[in-house]
Amino acid sequence: MRTFIQALSLLLFSTLFFLATYKLPDWLPADIYLRLDPLLGMNAVFAAREMIGRALWSLITLGATLVIGRFFCAYVCPMGVSIDFLDPLFFRKKKRGGMKWDLHFRRVKYYLLVIFIVAALIGLSIAFLMDPMSLLTRFYTFFIYPLAITLINLILDLLRPLFLALGWTNLSYLHYFQSVYYMSAITLFIFGGIIFLNRLVPRFWCRYLCPLGAFLSLLSPLGLFKRRVSKECNECMKCQKNCPMGAIPEDPRATRLSECIQCRNCAKICPQDAITFPASLSIGGEYSKIDFSRRGFLYSLAGGLGIGFIATRTPFTLRQGKHQLIRPPGAIPETEFLRTCIRCGECMKACLTNTLQPCLWESGFSGLWSPKMDLRLAPCDQNCNVCGKVCPTQAIRSVSLEERTYAKVGTAILRKELCLVWAQNKICLICDEICPYNAIVFRPVEGYRRPVVIASKCNGCGFCEQRCPVAGESAIVVVPDGEIRLKEGSYVKEARKLQLEFKPDPGDDKYILEESGFKMEDKKGEEKVSPTEKPQPNKPKGFL
Repeated sequence: MRTFIQALSLLLFSTLFFLATYKLPDWLPADIYLRLDPLLGMNAVFAAREMIGRALWSLITLGATLVIGRFFCAYVCPMGVSIDFLDPLFFRKKKRGGMKWDLHFRRVKYYLLVIFIVAALIGLSIAFLMDPMSLLTRFYTFFIYPLAITLINLILDLLRPLFLALGWTNLSYLHYFQSVYYMSAITLFIFGGIIFLNRLVPRFWCRYLCPLGAFLSLLSPLGLFKRRVSKECNECMKCQKNCPMGAIPEDPRATRLSECIQCRNCAKICPQDAITFPASLSIGGEYSKIDFSRRGFLYSLAGGLGIGFIATRTPFTLRQGKHQLIRPPGAIPETEFLRTCIRCGECMKACLTNTLQPCLWESGFSGLWSPKMDLRLAPCDQNCNVCGKVCPTQAIRSVSLEERTYAKVGTAILRKELCLVWAQNKICLICDEICPYNAIVFRPVEGYRRPVVIASKCNGCGFCEQRCPVAGESAIVVVPDGEIRLKEGSYVKEARKLQLEFKPDPGDDKYILEESGFKMEDKKGEEKVSPTEKPQPNKPKGFL
């Protein structure tokens, strides 16, 4: 039964992950597993210093743990399920003994929990570094999803001749967009390390490192269902050898209640049927106390404060002002954004064009893994608002398409030294033609047509930057100048207050069609020509 529930949970997690796309309906919470994570919810609430509606879903997990015990780790957590399913695949024939310093290693996850909570209280969100939900979602986003798309396209390519022969036109031309992400190798390395640690003991991650497990273990002894051993026990120790969490000490009749995850493997394997899990209102027990010293707590407290201080004083922080990051439309102001974002990668996976990519050090240590827009790689589709729908903490607000259009992320600027028209006097109309809001137009400058950007019409979509034909860095780039980032309120009202309008206006390019639009004449009706240059009538009008 447990294996079936685990498989069902992992299937649900994977299905919701793959459904987090452009066509995601408003009523489907594709990020439900992230919402149910109490560590992520608590971290976001503490760091943001305000209540977050979607974080309240984690109360379901806390309530169930108070009633049942630490069942989440054994039945629901997709990271735990992945570890259990991959363990026999890689380590079935490996002999694994117990850890020599088992009790000391068990304290590590509590140290990490205190560090994360203290850091969140001073405004630094770092729980995403070790939280299992965030880790697994990033692994799915940066590795599993691109790999799945690659395999699907490969199969389609192999079967394409058959589809053509059968006359199945739709399948003959079917091809899925291949997304790519930075830091995919790092993500694979981290997940592979978590699985490899099982070589030492089963569920090494859950026993010693998982901060979510540490948080739930604080509530676990309060659960109604506890392990009980009857007098029929013959001390064969099979239960101890098969406990994946090492929750059974040398005395098989005792139980470390904080470590027991209600998997009930011991009851299943007991030859005497001496183990049961009846409901009990008793609290505590010989081994239910958390082994966490006062000195360890003080060290963890100092560690959280130290990390928070260093994160705001390191050279990486100074780099924040040197990188003009473009955040997704609907992202709340930067300080609150970094505190609230849990770096799960859900928005990057759901992004229709693959423009959302993870940050490394561009915004300092506090911005590690946070989403940025790489507009040279891909533009932001103007008919998509899915990133806000799948954000479990609303670091990216879920807004309508109209509001999302007016959520200006930046302004395009021309780099004249790279522009083919400005620097090399070549004919190029790409940025003007591709702009959906006609924010780029050609104007007469010293007698010649030159592209210029109308800032009040540009919302930073990045189509011009992505399509610019200049090799390497684009000659037109989007910078965060003029961005609109609101924690609450209407983007439409704010944009209109700033006299911004994001609508096509074809009439602004009329001089491209009219002869007079190519020339600037002085008061005498003579064409202005630079004194150091001579007219060249053999070249196209409007260009040197």
